Amino acid sequence: MEFMLAVVGIVLLLSMTTLYMYLVEEDKVEPHIPTPVKKTYRGNFWDAETKQFYKWDKLMRLKKLREQNDTTQ
Repeated sequence: MEFMLAVVGIVLLLSMTTLYMYLVEEDKVEPHIPTPVKKTYRGNFWDAETKQFYKWDKLMRLKKLREQNDTTQ
């Protein structure tokens, strides 16, 4: 019984894959292309120079400002 279930599962998987490939080739559906997801950071992060906690976005802005100040000096 388990063997039959495995065979049916494999046949269904192969038929769905073949159908999807056919539909993409015929331009009936758009292929799924995953878009990168921006990673979000939660919580507060420690800055060793100011000895304070900052949210991630503010800490990154502070880092860019420091890099700009280092290159101008």
